[in-house]
Amino acid sequence: MGRRVTASGPIVDGRALKQSTRARAAIQNDVAEAVENEVHDLLAASLKNPTGYYESRIVTNRAKTSNQVTDSGVVYGSWLEGTSSRNQTSRFKGYATFRRATQRVEGRAGQIAAITIRPFVQRMNAK
Repeated sequence: MGRRVTASGPIVDGRALKQSTRARAAIQNDVAEAVENEVHDLLAASLKNPTGYYESRIVTNRAKTSNQVTDSGVVYGSWLEGTSSRNQTSRFKGYATFRRATQRVEGRAGQIAAITIRPFVQRMNAK
């Protein structure tokens, strides 16, 4: 009368959930690292008299649900970025480094994710 069905595999045994959670974190880290690297590259090309201090303050703050690349709150950071009220009254309009870096990486975030996720998918499908 009734048939017995046995379910197995990565979805049933929890491998898929574990690997997808790890993959999400790895993708967030890799994308944030790409943004941080892009910020450094743009600053190297933009800063006229770099001292190294500002560049040394560029960090990625990692959290469970998101990562954020910041200048660690350097007091003149908003002026360099062009978001300070001082930029409105001076000739210097800012470098827009963080905005430009984010835009550049957004364009290739899918490629970064595709590369990062491969080993997690392989582990998910392993027996």
